[in-house]
Amino acid sequence: MKIINLITTLTLMATISSCSVLNSNKKKDNTISGGEATRVETTTPQPGKQETTPAGNQAQTTPDKTAQAKTISDFDSRIGGEWTIIQVGKISIDRDENMPYVIFEPSKHQFYASNGCNTLNGSYTVDSLQQISFHNVLSTLRACPDVEYENAINALISENPVRIKFSEIGSESFIDFLNKEGQSAMRMRRGNLEYLNGQWDVESISGLKKLDTPASIFFDITELKLHGNTGCNIVNGDIYLDHRRPNSVDFSNMMTTRMACPYETQQTAMLVALEECASAINDGVDKVILLNSEGKILMTLKKADHVYED
Repeated sequence: MKIINLITTLTLMATISSCSVLNSNKKKDNTISGGEATRVETTTPQPGKQETTPAGNQAQTTPDKTAQAKTISDFDSRIGGEWTIIQVGKISIDRDENMPYVIFEPSKHQFYASNGCNTLNGSYTVDSLQQISFHNVLSTLRACPDVEYENAINALISENPVRIKFSEIGSESFIDFLNKEGQSAMRMRRGNLEYLNGQWDVESISGLKKLDTPASIFFDITELKLHGNTGCNIVNGDIYLDHRRPNSVDFSNMMTTRMACPYETQQTAMLVALEECASAINDGVDKVILLNSEGKILMTLKKADHVYED
């Protein structure tokens, strides 16, 4: 049985090393394979240092493996998902299109990314010191002379361990890749608007003293869709998250059913508020405030204890 398991393991390792194609539901069209790509980093990872324990003192010097595994697990949990690269060295990045990004898949320890020109994919490992290393990195071969930070991003997405620093500002998370002096060599940002997911009751709408009848909204951040009930009609629309603005959320392509009802004023006010919305703020437990581009409150929402139905 041990021989069979060994053969299976060796076969699996050979398969993984020969192909780094990712299978992601989000960006399948950006996945690259060996036929279209070149390896960015060819250095073979060095085996980790073996720990030695002096005789007679084993209980005091053996590392706590459970604590180490928990640290790595917490790291993976925080790093998972898509991060937009907003700064490399002293270069701030703000583009309408082709913003560079990195997407981490902790369940597979795989990643795929864009350096603003080419797409990359491969695997990664993390350690208990909050360091990350990338392996088997493949890249497409487009020439983009106007992307001045492309090589700097490639240098950081390599097998050399890089220390990571997490931080939170408002409803946004940041990851910094640190250089040897502990300064940020690359900064990535992610808006934490997942809290918007689910059903919300409308508490107030700008321009109205009170609601004439209950209204509700259901946000699906994963699919970037909204569904709701204005008190008169069903409303559906699209959600857009702008990487250039903190707490950004825009609603567009709003469509409603056309049932006649006595609450037309409320419905109009609600649709106008959604159209003007530019950001969302988590205001305490189970409350959200929607604001326009000038910071004016457009709508307040409270987490619902029921499920939206058409």
